[in-house]
Amino acid sequence: MPIQKRDPKTDPKAALGEALRQLRLDCGLTQAAAGARIEGYTEDSIQKAETGYQVPVDDLFDKMTRVYKVTPRELKILQVMLATARSAQAKVPVFFEKYFSAELKATFVRLWGLDLIPGPLQLRELALAIYQMAGYDEQSAGAEADLRYKRHAKVEGPDAVQVTAIIYEPVLYRLVGDPALMVKQLEHLLTLSYRRNVTIQVVPDAGYFAGVEGQFAIATGPEIPDTVDMETVIDHVTDDPAMVATVLALWEEVHGHALTVAQSRQVITEAIERWKSQQT
Repeated sequence: MPIQKRDPKTDPKAALGEALRQLRLDCGLTQAAAGARIEGYTEDSIQKAETGYQVPVDDLFDKMTRVYKVTPRELKILQVMLATARSAQAKVPVFFEKYFSAELKATFVRLWGLDLIPGPLQLRELALAIYQMAGYDEQSAGAEADLRYKRHAKVEGPDAVQVTAIIYEPVLYRLVGDPALMVKQLEHLLTLSYRRNVTIQVVPDAGYFAGVEGQFAIATGPEIPDTVDMETVIDHVTDDPAMVATVLALWEEVHGHALTVAQSRQVITEAIERWKSQQT
């Protein structure tokens, strides 16, 4: 069944696809012929890329540009179009839109990292590994990682806010990707901890305490109501004052179990050394 073509005037994915289609035609190739020449892919892959149904992965994109004899100048333009298409591909989930919007306007963000390093503190490589481990294909994982990494601007960007992140110690030892990636991510955490707008504290693994039921984030600012994202079986976002007050109280309880900033840096450093010892 033919794939429905998207409008290149309004869809960056379709605009890239149309440019690739025209380059193919300029070479006198049908979709079938192009698929036969591009090792590891089929006519279906070409069709999906040209309609904007699927943004080509790097390997397919590189092979298409070689087969189509793309000039250096054309390649630069196509690479910009590819980046734009990938950015447009990932969308903020409907349930998360309220919190995502609040975080963009926040002046103070509190993060509780019970299961994973909180999203705004993640390197793109870590986010990518998380989505890959969750079963996303290469293209979707990359798009989602790009979207998550945009939240990092609230920590290090020009409009950076005050961030206090509390991280449960076992998270530092929970393998995501490989030991080298863990070293890179934890070294990044350590660097962030020296920024004036960032406070990072670790809660030791010492049995049950308030807060072990779920990870959460709280966005606060004069232009927004306090907004909470609670990560449990199903994420839940709310700005209901009563619910927010409950989560803020829970935050204070969790914070009471945290080590000092200096002690937390030492714990992170020890985790880095442990991961370094596991590198091959």
